[in-house]
Amino acid sequence: MANLRVLYNNLADTATIAASSTAATSYGITNVLNIKKTSFHRSNLTNTVTYTLTWTTDQSINAVALPATNLIDGATIRVVLYNSANAVLADSTTVTACKNKISLSKTDYLGSTFPYTGATKTSIFFSSSYTTVRKVTITLINTNTSMSVDCARIICGNYWEGSRQASNGINIGVVDSSVVSTTRAGDTYVDRRPITETMQFQLQYLNDNDRRTLLDIMRSVGTSGLIYICVFPDNTNSELTQSYSIYGRSQNNSIDYALYSLYNSSLTINSW
Repeated sequence: MANLRVLYNNLADTATIAASSTAATSYGITNVLNIKKTSFHRSNLTNTVTYTLTWTTDQSINAVALPATNLIDGATIRVVLYNSANAVLADSTTVTACKNKISLSKTDYLGSTFPYTGATKTSIFFSSSYTTVRKVTITLINTNTSMSVDCARIICGNYWEGSRQASNGINIGVVDSSVVSTTRAGDTYVDRRPITETMQFQLQYLNDNDRRTLLDIMRSVGTSGLIYICVFPDNTNSELTQSYSIYGRSQNNSIDYALYSLYNSSLTINSW
């Protein structure tokens, strides 16, 4: 069983990105290059879209993640990696993308719900790293045939997987920043504001290589950078996989010397 995986160096931001269809200029493909959940690409009123990422030099890639989409239960994803000769290096084949974890009206599965945990997450991890990648295609097919595909961010690169899985006791939470106020007459009003996710977990008895890599990630990404973490990357339960995935910023992280050449780490991630 695969251990927790961390994707922290996003090569998609250096690629030329194209979409097979776009609903309108305001929903253009360049929206996936920023870090705003409210800014997303939308396909035409069709349930399928293909994103094509190209580079002029070889890239090392073994993972693709989409941290905010409107894909619903039954949607699929396919990721294909190509070299400079347009030969296929790796093909995920068409697999289930996700199961929606919240109960929304089918008409509400749109990018406008992304700041309120309306987004679904999906990721593809390859077992090997391919160092001569020049092109990546990502094909998404939504379940509802009359629904466009909304996607706020594309992440691809190499993931880090430690030698140990996260310890039992992983904590995931939801933080609602809405403000509730009551008038003198006793009426209650709600100023609805964004909802964010949190994840806290422990990595215990890491070896020296894990400690070194994890510390490098902490130093290079810091609090300002965004990382994608998937605790159960190969679980057949797609809802479990996405519930224990998070794209966000690290907070209050530490590494403790536990025993000779063994280390414990505590990580807290707040979603974007």
